[in-house]
Amino acid sequence: MEDSIKGIVPHVLSFAINEFCKNGFLLAYEKELSDLKGLVDADSNSDYDYELLRTVDDEVVKLLLTSVDKALQCLSTYFMINNMDEMEIFGNEEYNLLASDNYYCYLMDWGSQTYTDLVDSLPSVYLSMAQMLYHTSCQLELMVIDVPDETYDEFHDRYYEILDQKLHADDKNVALLYDLMIELNEDLLEISRLS
Repeated sequence: MEDSIKGIVPHVLSFAINEFCKNGFLLAYEKELSDLKGLVDADSNSDYDYELLRTVDDEVVKLLLTSVDKALQCLSTYFMINNMDEMEIFGNEEYNLLASDNYYCYLMDWGSQTYTDLVDSLPSVYLSMAQMLYHTSCQLELMVIDVPDETYDEFHDRYYEILDQKLHADDKNVALLYDLMIELNEDLLEISRLS
C-alpha cells in the first residue's frame, strides 16, 4: 500500500504540469499561436510542443510555465529523496490510475473561451490543482488511498494555513507538496496582478 501511495505523487505532479501547459496553449492559441489552433493539441505533452510554448511572449503564459518549472523541480526532488526510478514509476499503470482519480476529482473543463475568460478562470485552475495536491498530501500523511470525507471539507481552512506557513508537515514528502502549493500560489498572485 505504501508503495502505491508514494507512486501516486509523480503521476499527480505530471497531471498538474500538463494542466498548466494546456492552459498556456489555450491562451497562446488566442493570440501568438493562433495559426496553430487546432493543429497542436492543447493537451499535448511532447517536449517539442513544450518548447514551442516556451517561445510565447505572453506574460501569463510565462507565469504558467514558471508553475510548470516549479512542479518539475518538485518532481525531481521527490524522485531523489525517495530514491525512485522515474521510468519504473511512470510505467506503472496502477499508480497512474490511482493518480487520475485524484486529478479527475478536481479537474474542471472550461470549454471554449476567449483569452480574457481563460485568464479569469486561472484562479479556479490553480485552486483545483491545490485541492489535488492537498488530497495527495493527505493520502501520504494518512497512508490511505481513500481519504476521509472530512478531507474535502477542511481543505479551505488547511490551505490557508499552509499558505501562511502555519501548518507544518513532519513527513518530507508532505512538506514538499505543501511547499509546492505555496510556490504555485505565488504564481497565481502574479497572474492576478497582471489581469
